Amino acid sequence: MKGGENMSNERSNVWIPASPACLLGAYRMAVAFKDCVTVIHGPVGCHFGPNFIEIASNNTLFNAYSSAIRDRSVIYGGIQNLKRTINTIRKYYKGKKVIVLSAHVPSIIGDDLSGIDADICIDCGSFEPMWYGMEKFLEGLWELIEKKGEAEKEGAREEGKREQTKRKNLVNLIGFQRDVVCAEEDLAELKYILRACGIDVNVIPEEMRRLGGAKHANLNVVFGYGVRLAEKMRREYGIPYIVAEYPYGYEGIRRFVAKIGEYCEISERALEKVFDEIMQKLRHYRNYLHLFYELPVFIAGDLPRVSGMSKFLADELGVDVECSYIKCKSIANYDVESAELVYDNNAFAQKLSIETEFESSAKTMEISRRENNSPELDLERERGCFVLFGTDEERKILRDTIVFAFPSFTRFSFVPYLGRGVLNLIADIYERAVKWLY
Repeated sequence: MKGGENMSNERSNVWIPASPACLLGAYRMAVAFKDCVTVIHGPVGCHFGPNFIEIASNNTLFNAYSSAIRDRSVIYGGIQNLKRTINTIRKYYKGKKVIVLSAHVPSIIGDDLSGIDADICIDCGSFEPMWYGMEKFLEGLWELIEKKGEAEKEGAREEGKREQTKRKNLVNLIGFQRDVVCAEEDLAELKYILRACGIDVNVIPEEMRRLGGAKHANLNVVFGYGVRLAEKMRREYGIPYIVAEYPYGYEGIRRFVAKIGEYCEISERALEKVFDEIMQKLRHYRNYLHLFYELPVFIAGDLPRVSGMSKFLADELGVDVECSYIKCKSIANYDVESAELVYDNNAFAQKLSIETEFESSAKTMEISRRENNSPELDLERERGCFVLFGTDEERKILRDTIVFAFPSFTRFSFVPYLGRGVLNLIADIYERAVKWLY
């Protein structure tokens, strides 16, 4: 993390760190490859921070190591440390690909990575924001896609025909964040829905061996990050791309599939069967819809998630999205359903300190009081009657925050929010809404 700042108002004293650096963004994408080992070329401290966050978010992503360069390497260079680390990985991880991410110190001292025995090397020594690191890493996959594409051309002709037939209705999902709570379950829902419609799915990043097939896709779907990679594939292979938000809710997933249907063949009969299944689940909450009307909601997170969540909350539940705080913004823009859009910590903290009309009416009716409340609960109620979506950092504002964006290691859950999991999302909002009535 680059640092942080204190933000004070009359109700709370909130400290939120600033945006993390380029290295963490690239690292988040790199460790998503199941068939690779990631090496951070730098001091142990550069490895500890990102690795701790990733393991806390998803402990199945433990496939990263450090070259552990020390003080003497600043004078003599750290290439020998890196070579020894890679040799050890090649020895004990047979068949694994190696990804090298160069941290700040090697970049400053000028370590040359051109002769390194790695499948991909990315210089992450800049002080750009996290989204830049994610974009840079995904763009760096272009060379591998080209190489694996050329290797496919040299294969047997009949095998090539079978491969193209198999993937003629293929979609690449690029930049899906797999280190956020419930991400694997959400991704499984998207795969289930698309495959039920007759669409094959290739996730980037997931497996490096499948990168060669990416060039056979009908469409690239970019979840906020990976626009540069998609643009290169459009120019080289003629593959169109769309920049998508996370499709929360029934209408969200319908819009998502309908957009993909403009580029791929979709089985309408199978699609309606899937949506009927989702609608059957939604009938469980229709009698509670009035509880959500005009409920104040605040959202904080990266732009693709905030955009999708705000539309679901406003259009399908009828809540008032009072303010959305964009903590990480990619190079693409989205339409966000929100009364106010901010990009600043102070502005968001100040917005949360304002008493909403919903809270005022609750106090007037004396329904927000409860006998023998703990001091912590009293303080939390004083901060306002609202539902807050955010990250681990927003728990310092409201401990009952619905954590749905990175970082999210304070929440332990394995149920999806997308697709058939929309009822899980509604249930979490319902629990927060009714607590102010008792």
